Amino acid sequence: MAIGCFGLMGSHLAIASSNVTSLGELFAIAHDSEPGYRAAKANLEASKARARQAYGAMLPQITGTATSNGNRRRYETLDKNKPLHDRYHSLTNQLSLTQPIWHPANIATLDQAHDTTQQAEYQLKDTEQQLYQKLATAWFDLMETRDEVAFTTAQRDALHAQWDIARRGAELGTQGEPQADDARAKYEEAAADETSAEMDQAAKLAALEQWVGSANGLEQPFLRDDVDLPELVGSDLDQWLGQIDAHSPALRAATRALAAAEDEISKQRAGHQPTLDMVASYGNNDQAVGNFPGQTGYHIRTLTVGLQLNVPLYSGGTQSAKVAEAIALRDKARDDLEAARRQAILNVKNAFLGWRGGTAKAKAAGMALASGQRALAVAERGTARGVKTEADVLTAKQQIAAARRDMRKGRYQQLTSYIKLRATLGDLTAMDIDELDQCFDAHEESTLHLASHVQEKER
Repeated sequence: MAIGCFGLMGSHLAIASSNVTSLGELFAIAHDSEPGYRAAKANLEASKARARQAYGAMLPQITGTATSNGNRRRYETLDKNKPLHDRYHSLTNQLSLTQPIWHPANIATLDQAHDTTQQAEYQLKDTEQQLYQKLATAWFDLMETRDEVAFTTAQRDALHAQWDIARRGAELGTQGEPQADDARAKYEEAAADETSAEMDQAAKLAALEQWVGSANGLEQPFLRDDVDLPELVGSDLDQWLGQIDAHSPALRAATRALAAAEDEISKQRAGHQPTLDMVASYGNNDQAVGNFPGQTGYHIRTLTVGLQLNVPLYSGGTQSAKVAEAIALRDKARDDLEAARRQAILNVKNAFLGWRGGTAKAKAAGMALASGQRALAVAERGTARGVKTEADVLTAKQQIAAARRDMRKGRYQQLTSYIKLRATLGDLTAMDIDELDQCFDAHEESTLHLASHVQEKER
């Protein structure tokens, strides 16, 4: 990922609070509990087992049978003698071996199993990358709503203070009642915005739980305001698009699915071809008496070795229908491959443009933040000298809070877009996420530190 937060202005350490969950820890939880990822792992194991089955069908098949019977026989002879009875024991056992020599369907099945296993491997990797992407998106969405709650709370408090100022002005006659009523209306609207932001935060937390299970006790770190993200995307979109075919796990999985569909056609067409097996058997048949009255018992040992040819002649059109089905599924797999390519291109473009948009948004908000800091300093000095009012100070603080929220929102968009870009190409790793965690602190940066940082950047 190569973020490393190289642009840090301070010397903060990584997240160290035991009460704060880092993004890397969240990913580790999701790896162990997310149903979709676990299902993809199980699918890979099933594919490997099918490959072993296909290979086993090409090896000798050996079976052994044994029977032991107690027999009672009653018979009459033509000379009208009394009926006679026999009681005897019979034992039969046989060892059979079948070695496939020519089974084109088995060869196609083995090729298909290998392609399906590779498809499952790419699907598992894509599922992991999508898990990273979806989890990071939900994580930053939750951070954004937390910042929105903090902003709306500060906005409500500031407007309540302005309402108090307007109300006192109306009582003293320096302002009219309409100004006080307008200030109250703005305060009520801000209170409603705060409630809406809190509900949105609860909804985003619920969305996160689908990836990690229960989120009880989860506490997010704070994005450091002194982070200057390096240019991680560049300006060449075609360079990223050129990596899709070779890197996108979703596209590579679709490619192997198409290959498996081609193998299925070969397998079904092989149903029209003859098969040849080598067969061998060794048997033992022991019986105390003969098969006819008066005969003595016997011990028979039999060894048989030969070739067995099976030629399909007519199956009622079933095999031809299977071939037609396999061809249709191959065409579907080809269209799925094209759809996966187009989706990957769209994902790369959206992520690339999202990074650029987030960069512009964060830069503009940074300038607004610096402007707000200057306005606050002027308002505080003016208030001390009597040329500014408390309302001017509150307005400047509102500007700072809004700019800080917007700057973080832009950076969340940058980080989310970069994660989506790397995930689409299958290049995102847990180490990248650990580096990303260096951009966060367990505690929110103080306003005083933020002000000094803004002034330092201005100089």
